[in-house]
Amino acid sequence: MPQYTVPAETGKHRLENIAIIAAAVITAAVTVLSMTVFKDPGFHLDLDYLMALQNFREYSHDIFTGFFQYVTYLGTGHVIIFLLILVYFCFSTRTGLFLVQVLGYSSMLNGLLKPTVSALRPWMRDELIVPAGDAKVAATGFSFPSGHSTTATGFFGGLVSRLGSVKPYLWVVCPVIILLVMFSRNYLGVHTPQDVLIGLISTIFIVLLMHKIFRWISRGNEQSQGRKKGMLFLISVILSLLAVVFIECRSYPETVDAAKLVQDSYKNSGLFLGASFTLFFLHYFRGYEAENATLRQKVIMTALAVILALLSYYCLNGALKELMPVRLAKVTGSFFTVFGVFGLLPALAARLGYGVSGDAKSREN
Repeated sequence: MPQYTVPAETGKHRLENIAIIAAAVITAAVTVLSMTVFKDPGFHLDLDYLMALQNFREYSHDIFTGFFQYVTYLGTGHVIIFLLILVYFCFSTRTGLFLVQVLGYSSMLNGLLKPTVSALRPWMRDELIVPAGDAKVAATGFSFPSGHSTTATGFFGGLVSRLGSVKPYLWVVCPVIILLVMFSRNYLGVHTPQDVLIGLISTIFIVLLMHKIFRWISRGNEQSQGRKKGMLFLISVILSLLAVVFIECRSYPETVDAAKLVQDSYKNSGLFLGASFTLFFLHYFRGYEAENATLRQKVIMTALAVILALLSYYCLNGALKELMPVRLAKVTGSFFTVFGVFGLLPALAARLGYGVSGDAKSREN
């Protein structure tokens, strides 16, 4: 099993620790403010900002609305999983596996913060706020923090943290994309500034933390690494169960359909479990690696991964909703989507010799 390690650090651990603490403190502070000060009926600075953007949209005849409607797609799960598949199966499976973990952990944190704060969407707080176009359709769940900002930061932030040292242009491209996605959520009227800010900061915390976790895993022999990955999966199961208990016991505003608004949190728990189990599973079952694959193998694996992801989303999730409660279906469907695409498929491909080094093949024979 290859060593999935992060790039070597040189004297930056102390700065990394400071950044992790700072991100955690900011996230906690703004979360508390969002549960208290920002919920006060007298507080409307965030809505005033959205109203100013809305007025600009109207006075400019939506000159930039189309652009930001396209930009915001870069923070949707459908686009990100496609980009993740490209990285995982075409360029670097090691980087792809790291990004899977970042997106899984950040989704779980996002899914826990949403019901904790229970912040209503801007148009629910003030009927004068009218989201642009069809932006309201994809704005599901509670408002804080922004899921699009979380997902964009998880993928593009994780990408630049892994590859920025060898591809310096990513330090420009990735932050610009993240900031554009964040602003698009404000511009389209579906998120407040604090929503997108904590989507960014909380995910930076996860990216930095994941680097420390991967360094911790890489220490020791293969048996020790396997125990650590198993421990992480066990922790993910416990955290997910605790999150479900919290979500179910939490009281929500009587003016909203809480059962519908918390469904995203269940989906995020499934993503978290799927990511953690994938890391554990691939320790014991050799998986496909883009680093060892031919161009033909990369094309075939990418196509298969896209097909599997589409089948999981459009067929499996629908079937599960018919067989079990919606919330359980959300967890199960998300789990199997992540594990199926990034765990089971690579393991089966490796059995066929796809993405396996010549040395590994000779040892198996």
